[in-house]
Amino acid sequence: MQTTDDHQPRDSAVTPDRSAGDGFWRVGRADRIGLVIDGENWFPAFVEMLAGARRQAFILCWDVDSRVKMHRPDDAQWGPTHLTGILNRALADNPELEIHLLPWDFAMIYAFEREWLPLFNRPRSRHPRLHVKFDGRHPLGASHHQKLLVVDDRAALVGGFDPSRWRWDHRAHAPDDEARRDPDGHSYPPFHDLAFAVTGPVCRDLGELARQRWTRATGQAVDPPGSPTGQPPWPERRIAVALEDATVGITRTLPAYHGEPEVREIEITLCRMIAKARRCIYVENQYFTSHRIGEALVATLERQSGPEVILVLPREKDGWLERMTMDVLRARLVRRLREADRHGRLRIFYPAVEGLEPEMVSLHSKLVIADDDHINLGSANTSNRSMGFDSELNLSLLGDSEPARRAIAAMRHELLAEHLDVTRAAVAEAEGGLGSTIRAIETLNEPGHGRWLEPLEITLDEEIDRQVPDSAVIDPERALPPEELIDMFIEGKSRRPLRRKAATFALLIAALVAVALALRLTPLGDQLAPRDILEQLAGLRSMEGGLWLFLGLATAGLLVGVPATPVIVAAALIFGAWTGFGLAYGALLTAAITGFFAGQFLGAEALRRLAGKRLDRVSRHLAKRGILTVFSLRLVPIAPFAVVNLVAGASRIHPRDFIVGSLLGLLPGTAALTVFSEQLLRTLLDPGPTTIAVLALLTVVLIGIGWGLSRWLGLREQASGSS
Repeated sequence: MQTTDDHQPRDSAVTPDRSAGDGFWRVGRADRIGLVIDGENWFPAFVEMLAGARRQAFILCWDVDSRVKMHRPDDAQWGPTHLTGILNRALADNPELEIHLLPWDFAMIYAFEREWLPLFNRPRSRHPRLHVKFDGRHPLGASHHQKLLVVDDRAALVGGFDPSRWRWDHRAHAPDDEARRDPDGHSYPPFHDLAFAVTGPVCRDLGELARQRWTRATGQAVDPPGSPTGQPPWPERRIAVALEDATVGITRTLPAYHGEPEVREIEITLCRMIAKARRCIYVENQYFTSHRIGEALVATLERQSGPEVILVLPREKDGWLERMTMDVLRARLVRRLREADRHGRLRIFYPAVEGLEPEMVSLHSKLVIADDDHINLGSANTSNRSMGFDSELNLSLLGDSEPARRAIAAMRHELLAEHLDVTRAAVAEAEGGLGSTIRAIETLNEPGHGRWLEPLEITLDEEIDRQVPDSAVIDPERALPPEELIDMFIEGKSRRPLRRKAATFALLIAALVAVALALRLTPLGDQLAPRDILEQLAGLRSMEGGLWLFLGLATAGLLVGVPATPVIVAAALIFGAWTGFGLAYGALLTAAITGFFAGQFLGAEALRRLAGKRLDRVSRHLAKRGILTVFSLRLVPIAPFAVVNLVAGASRIHPRDFIVGSLLGLLPGTAALTVFSEQLLRTLLDPGPTTIAVLALLTVVLIGIGWGLSRWLGLREQASGSS
């Protein structure tokens, strides 16, 4: 794929006075461009554009639902209402048409929010000219986030919408809108999003982009569609033409992957827009966490004279996890902006609707306007991952003429009019008369009536702030190697003994298997018969209070320094997998909490003499990172179990953080070792093909994990020593 630096402009699609080196992938001409506001316009516009396709249509999206209703209420003149029927009808009406649908091959974290097997992806129901692939060719943890419909290389929709659930809404965003229901019949909160509709030569570049991505994802090349006759489709009932003969730039984000270079055109473009702005910067965005966009805005706000900065953001994110992560990162960035706003040019709002509380408008748009000279809109959030980690696609309408600048201003006025529940003319008149967009908003704003822009007051609880790591973990701008993730929580010097511990764990598993084989295959088995040993241990299982006795002995042993591994193995061998897991897990947690409070009682100075400088460093990391570090130390221990508990207690870590981190971190290892030990016992007692095969598989997996970690850490230490 060509990048920004090496692309040579094509005469047919690029204006001679503006090169792609300005931060764009391509700059071309659009015969028409219009702003699509909200789902009541985007969904039918999508249908009408697709119905006008003659040879080729590409649909790139982050999410798709074959059952989503594209017309609300049902429009009889279009026949089918659901996406599957609409795709099939377009193919039936146009015998030369081929449709290529390329959604992201989503991560399991979204499994319960998505359609598991779309109707159009089932072999028996899929049309032979409908080609569906799910794109998984991206770095681990990244996503394909581009949203594009391009038809015959002549017309396109680019924005934040997906043909999926929870996207459709009327522009009024009424709290009780019965048409706002998902395919399962459930209502959902109001939703606001934006897109560009374009026709003309620039669509050839968008078609090329779509075909390149299809080839990367599938290995199959697709030829351009040629030149169908007739006018390009334009949904006149839904989209007004904002400008004819417009200059449009294409910007992308692409992560470095399998030899393909990183592309950060969107970030470059947005930062330049902010730096050049002199009058007004208007932003609508779902996320606001990008540190580079933040730095550009801070520099702008610190200038003696500069533009007003208006941010329209969601009140908060929808789910608890995002509120505890992305909203915390947003709060940190907003705090920096407010500290820089010494001249009073910053305003931050969220869209409010009368009667909607406690629900809120799900603001999903991704838009930046600077001085009415440049509007950038597409799929990219103002987040770190959208600037460098996920694939993104934005379009820029460039204000290189007076009609273009008037068109951009009209778009901004239209958006403010929706949020303020007034007309576009009223916004333009107030802004012109007052000479300030902020003063116009404050004059027209009527909180509590209809729709309005509510000032967004963001506070950041110190306890929550301390828990949430830096953006590199939650909102990365590039793929992070595993060693960098570990470096965020544990110092390299503190991790060096881990190689030896990982190798010891692998050798322990191998030794257990070797002992089992010796008992089965050598005369030693006659003297130490497993069944005889178990019969002797059965007394502990059957005696009254035997469970509590084992729990007490195991806890006491862990407190005085007995390693955790033999305690887990003994619990599984004596009591079986389920009961043994409960006893081992209970003993580990009891010993951990007891050791923690013992460390608090002993104090830092006494523990420092006991543990030395290495664990003093661990103490500082525990205090700084909280739950996440305790979790990582339980998964990958850098010191004996009992000592870590004492040091944690003597550090400044909150008891809640230690307990939650231990609860989560001890669970995977305890469960895995319990299952292995119980399977080892089964194999000793009943050595059949099935039990041996399962034991062999578990052995290979556990040894592989331990030995692989050992090897990797050894190479890591060598690299650190030579650098």
